[in-house]
Amino acid sequence: MKERKVDFMRRFHVNQGLVWGIACAWLLLVGCTPGAKRKWTMQHQAIGLPFEVVVVQEEASWKSSLGDALRAELESPYPALPQAEAFAKVSHCHPDEFSDFMRSVRNVVWVDVDADRYTKPSLRVEKDVWASGQQVFRLQAPSADVLAQYVHEAGDSIRALLREEEQQRYVAYLNQYHSSLVDQLAQAQVGLSLYVPEELASYTKDSAFVWVSNDAASGRMDMVLYAFPASSEADLNAARLVAMRDSILGRHITGSFEGSYMSTEKRFPVSCENSTESGIPSVCFRGLWRMEHDMMGGPFVARAFWDKVKSRIVVAEGFVYAPETTKKMYIHRLESALRTARLLDMPARES
Repeated sequence: MKERKVDFMRRFHVNQGLVWGIACAWLLLVGCTPGAKRKWTMQHQAIGLPFEVVVVQEEASWKSSLGDALRAELESPYPALPQAEAFAKVSHCHPDEFSDFMRSVRNVVWVDVDADRYTKPSLRVEKDVWASGQQVFRLQAPSADVLAQYVHEAGDSIRALLREEEQQRYVAYLNQYHSSLVDQLAQAQVGLSLYVPEELASYTKDSAFVWVSNDAASGRMDMVLYAFPASSEADLNAARLVAMRDSILGRHITGSFEGSYMSTEKRFPVSCENSTESGIPSVCFRGLWRMEHDMMGGPFVARAFWDKVKSRIVVAEGFVYAPETTKKMYIHRLESALRTARLLDMPARES
């Protein structure tokens, strides 16, 4: 594939009928597994879109403070988006109606209130209960009021578990279907292996810098990879990462107006989460970006790794520009792709 320079002016149109046809064919194929004598049989796979949740609960309980608590926690805002978007899309199902098709949904919250069986509230997470690739949250308590309070207290944990599962699902997909070209570019330019969606096909590269994009007219996704010198792991902090982000991306990413360039939106807090990947310190940081002297902006999420061998920090970032639509699903896909990032001297990722 030849290099196609990325900019914010290029637009192209997609044949939506073709996309839907491919998607339907893909869903049919992944729902089948080869059996003996090369016969194909349907496999019971979990269905639904990411962050869709079905709450199985008695009607009276659903309309009580417990139902209010579940909706409040599951529909709370997804983090670091310019406009509020619900974390999950929640549907309700009565236990008597939870059968056949409904048992195949990917995310289930099963509510069980029984004073004779339970003495305290609890949460148990199960996998593949009624379908392959399914996650079931079992909430149990002696009373609806007790469970409502527990749901509020455990809301962060429930959302974290749900987001982790959705990211792992997309990582599993990327392990099979990703852009080999971008992975090769990332390894050659910044010493990082990264699996990104195949649709990110346009790219620009420079020494220690790669910029890839889907160049979409609607729902644009971009990823940038870069590195900069660092003296120690202590440079993995928000102030340093934002300063270097503004310096490097400000030079490489410019807008359609003269003097416009990318920067970090300072009116919105940048959050940082420390972690260690295979013994290598890293930070996930997220916030909003803006184009100075232009009217563009959106969410970004990045992962930064401390490369002790080369005394540098390596950053992989995804950002979204989609003023015409919601952005949660796009940033979810990019953040999941960042989960595949590995420095070349890190252990190989699990397949």
